[in-house]
Amino acid sequence: MLNIITDADLKAGHITKDNQQNTWHFKADNVTDFAFGISNHYVWQSSSLVVDVENQRRTRVDAVYNPHDTTYRPVIDYARKTVQAISYQFPKIPYPYSHETIFDGPDEMEFPMMVDNNPFERKKDAIQLTAHEIFHTIFPFYVGTNETKYSFMDEGWATMAEFYLHPMIDPSIPVDYDMTDINTSSGIEQDVPVMTLTPQLAGGARFMDKDQKPALAYFYVKEMLGDELFLKALRVYINSWKGKHPTPYDFFNCINTTSGKNLDWFWQNWFFEKGVPDLAISKVILKNKICSLVVSNVGTEAVPVHLTVYFADGSKQYLNSSAACWMNGAKTKAFSFSTSKRLKEITLGTAYDADINKQNNYWKAP
Repeated sequence: MLNIITDADLKAGHITKDNQQNTWHFKADNVTDFAFGISNHYVWQSSSLVVDVENQRRTRVDAVYNPHDTTYRPVIDYARKTVQAISYQFPKIPYPYSHETIFDGPDEMEFPMMVDNNPFERKKDAIQLTAHEIFHTIFPFYVGTNETKYSFMDEGWATMAEFYLHPMIDPSIPVDYDMTDINTSSGIEQDVPVMTLTPQLAGGARFMDKDQKPALAYFYVKEMLGDELFLKALRVYINSWKGKHPTPYDFFNCINTTSGKNLDWFWQNWFFEKGVPDLAISKVILKNKICSLVVSNVGTEAVPVHLTVYFADGSKQYLNSSAACWMNGAKTKAFSFSTSKRLKEITLGTAYDADINKQNNYWKAP
């Protein structure tokens, strides 16, 4: 990391040429928008990394911020690691642009090769915001989705990037994603299907329907397909539609075709219907060292099943099923396992499982 403009440079005042007028020229290819920032009291840090191993192409990453915003100092590292994660982990495509600048501004807004991010006190929030806004490079800029009409086509992916890229940027911080919006807004009067045009979204369900619900839907598809097939399908979608303008139907069809899986039932459930996520542990039977349990889908949305079984000796066991278990209209999912250990309790759900009623997600041994 290099310091281009430091506090000392600001105090000395020797930053630009001492001319009556200086002119800056901006040039960029294949971009859909333009933004720039100006300050007479910001510091400037810069870094770069190889984003394409085949041709050794590099992307430059800059952070420009108020030196009094001390929480902004590590943002250059978060930004660099986000660009790295996009290039090599998710979605695993070479970062498409030559620059990415993080500017300390009053808002949280993305532009091609630049994001305007306000500072956050908590490290976790700063990481998630950085990942979210930089991921917008892919959607809606590299792939020209219509963010005015179908904002879930870019906001959903950027929101998924918040919690999916987080451990890639800093694995030391536990990911505790806030599911409050979807768990409290699902099913309310203002909740509408995700496919509803963005200008028609309003109230408490607006963020959920354009950001959080599509993010979780993409995440659940990843679990159903598996990482390898999911990334393959996503890359085909990105490479097929870069510089073009796909509709939601193009996305659905591309994932179906590339994966070889007919996910129409899932797209219908999560994008075209007003669904309510609510799973429950409805039955637990212990007999002859066999534990049989049933999870019921008392809601209307296909949510994955993640059970954690806790034993009295402190050990635990996981029982999982992707959202595909509800594909054919089933309302229950049965599990069974043998054990000689004494059960303590069973919990249902993870940090990424939407559920409007957590009260029925717990069973305690008598």
